[in-house]
Amino acid sequence: MRSLNNLVGTLAVGAALTLAPSLAFAQTVRIAQGVATLSFLPLWAARALDTFTPQGVTAKAVVIPGGDATALAALDAGDIDLAAVGSDAILRAAAKGQPFEMVYSLMSKVTLQLVVSPSLLQRAGVKVSDPLDKRLSALKGATIGVAAAGGTQDIVARWLATKAGLDPKTDVKIAQIGNPVALQAALENKQIDAFVLSPPEGFLAEKAGTGTVITSLGDEFPVLKNQPYLVLVAKKPIDDQKAALFVKTARALQAASDALVKQPDQTAQTIQKQFFAKAAPESIVAAVKAMNSGVTGGGAMDVEGFKNLLAFAKENGTNFGKEFDAKAAENELWTNHFVEGAKAK
Repeated sequence: MRSLNNLVGTLAVGAALTLAPSLAFAQTVRIAQGVATLSFLPLWAARALDTFTPQGVTAKAVVIPGGDATALAALDAGDIDLAAVGSDAILRAAAKGQPFEMVYSLMSKVTLQLVVSPSLLQRAGVKVSDPLDKRLSALKGATIGVAAAGGTQDIVARWLATKAGLDPKTDVKIAQIGNPVALQAALENKQIDAFVLSPPEGFLAEKAGTGTVITSLGDEFPVLKNQPYLVLVAKKPIDDQKAALFVKTARALQAASDALVKQPDQTAQTIQKQFFAKAAPESIVAAVKAMNSGVTGGGAMDVEGFKNLLAFAKENGTNFGKEFDAKAAENELWTNHFVEGAKAK
């Protein structure tokens, strides 16, 4: 069994992937990705399809070990132009007064899936075809593996337990296991009963016969269907030269997103060949198809989606250290200025 996370783990800080040849008058955009996950789908597609070159842009992208906080630190220092991170990281930074702004929604739905072992389903008497609340009731007494205690997976697992009417503190057990490779192994060896990860981990577990996807969160929970889950962030103030560069970058990402929606198989195969050659092509195809509904908006954000982001944080007990208002945050914490500029060709 081979996890996607294992395949991208060799990407190191400073090992920039130059995505377009040097052009005489090309602008260069430097993008740092906080976590090596396929959920940053438009970035992978734009690299694979080289949609930057037609915009006169040379794109240099790196995955920075250390996660979102490290990517934002690089942005603050001026080492990069844009950081690709989770929106919760921006809210925490904004609460501390850091001058960041979301300029593009890379994934506008939560991509996490709940994967459980066949033995858990059998023990709970639950089928994949059952109503959502019954499927989630299978978590009673389950041991759920996570990368880190108190992290996103832990928070979401306990939130799912509450949706089944369970006590998130006593009715489920959380086991700190590690990265997706370790979680897959733990599920296979029956050390855990479930995990919460993004595609293609659920596909890989199903293919191996060790797990079953019982819910894709962004498809079944309204509050998770529309929210800026993964975003591109810039540091304010943004001067005219950077603004022009961000419009071109948004246009390249929109072209890639269009291909993901209209030609998912072909685009997924191109991504797999260029970046995940050791992965089974069908796993990347399955992941793209599971997530491409999150890129149909072409990077645009809205007040309703931002409200959903805040509502989900409140439901799962996340405290950013400051209260935010979705409408008041428009053109302060998030903006569609560059997305709209890219669409107005």
